[in-house]
Amino acid sequence: MKFIMAYSGGKDCTLCLDRLIRQGHEPVALFTTVTRRGFNYNHGIRRDVYEKYEELLGIPVIFCETDELHNEDDMYNVLKEAIEKYHADAMVTGDIYREDVADWNRHLAERLNIELLCPLWNESSESILNEVLDRGYKFLIKAVKTDYLDPSYIGKQITKELIEDFRQKKIDVCGEDGEYHSITVDGPIFKAPMKVVFKEPIAGGGRAMSDVLLEG
Repeated sequence: MKFIMAYSGGKDCTLCLDRLIRQGHEPVALFTTVTRRGFNYNHGIRRDVYEKYEELLGIPVIFCETDELHNEDDMYNVLKEAIEKYHADAMVTGDIYREDVADWNRHLAERLNIELLCPLWNESSESILNEVLDRGYKFLIKAVKTDYLDPSYIGKQITKELIEDFRQKKIDVCGEDGEYHSITVDGPIFKAPMKVVFKEPIAGGGRAMSDVLLEG
């Protein structure tokens, strides 16, 4: 099966990639939405970091430049062209349990007339996080909701010790409700580690986020 992965750079979609590749499926493209200024929505990852993912993962990245995260027509047009270009059989997301997000993705997949796969759907957040750590992936916290985590967590590597910290704070350990966002920098499907530098976090509107630059 050839598939297009909705790719934020975070741990969950990276685990989906890892699983499907091990099952013998072929990722033909990574897909992400970016602002006109070239930053991914939600995670705030720069376009050039995604271009580095393209190099390190060996998978082309498709950018949908749009004025809003869920601009259906913009996403439909970019994905339709990519599906035809790469002869994709399915679209894949890292959704775990957010029904509102899953419903929106199902609607878009139906409009595109393509199968939607959500390999992590309804799995335990803790088992997902343990699996991606056991697989040897390295990922860092890039953004937090300050109602749940303070900005000092930004830049921390997620470890099994941090799972206990999240559990004590009574937040979803995968950050499925936006408690935090991660950026993956190394793991089995990477050709080499991605070296990054975190800038000083900026806080406001209930969130804190660090701009991440490629080292060198």
